[in-house]
Amino acid sequence: MAAPQQTPGQEPARPRRVEPDPADVAKQIDMYRSMSGAEFAEAVAVFVAAGARSAGSRGEDYELQARALRSPELARKALRCLPDIIREPDTYLYAPEGESRAAYNRRIGTFRSRAEKEEEFLQRVLAGEAARRGVFLPDPNPRGRARRRLADEHPERYLELVREEQAADRERAAAEAAERKRLRRAAKRAAEGS
Repeated sequence: MAAPQQTPGQEPARPRRVEPDPADVAKQIDMYRSMSGAEFAEAVAVFVAAGARSAGSRGEDYELQARALRSPELARKALRCLPDIIREPDTYLYAPEGESRAAYNRRIGTFRSRAEKEEEFLQRVLAGEAARRGVFLPDPNPRGRARRRLADEHPERYLELVREEQAADRERAAAEAAERKRLRRAAKRAAEGS
C-alpha cells in the first residue's frame, strides 16, 4: 500500500504517538523524586485514574508521566504505593456531586482494575531491570509484604515479637550447645572407659 500523498501547503499528519523528550522525562523523574510519600502516592493515583480513560483522550502529559513513573528510578517507589491505592481508593479519588451508587462502584472498579494492571506492569519493569543485571527477582511474596505492613502499622508489637523470637533463638542455641557439651563429655567418658 502506498503512502498517502501530501499536497504542497498541507501540514504533514502527526504521528499517533509522540515520544517524550528524554530531558523532559528526566525533569519529571526529578520532580517525582522531590515529592513526599503522600504527594507521590497522590500523583500515582492521578496517573492511574488518567489511564482508565481512553487512549485518545490521555494526551502527551500522560505519556511523559508514564515514562517517568515506569522508569527504573521510580518503579519501586510507585510499586510500594499501589497496594494502599488499591485498598483505599476513596482516599485518592474525589467523588463528583450527585454520583449514583452504581456509577461509584463502576468508577472504583475501573480504578482498582487499572491500579492492579499498573502494579503488574511495574513488577515486570523491575524484573526486566534485574534480568539485565543477570539476576532473576523472586516471585511476589505476600507474607513478606504482610510482615512489612505489620511492622509499619504496629511497630511496638512488631518489635516485641522480634525480641521474643530473638530470645527464643538464644535459648534454643544455649540448649543445643549444652546438649553438644553433654554428648562430648559422654563420648569422652566412654572412650576413657574402654
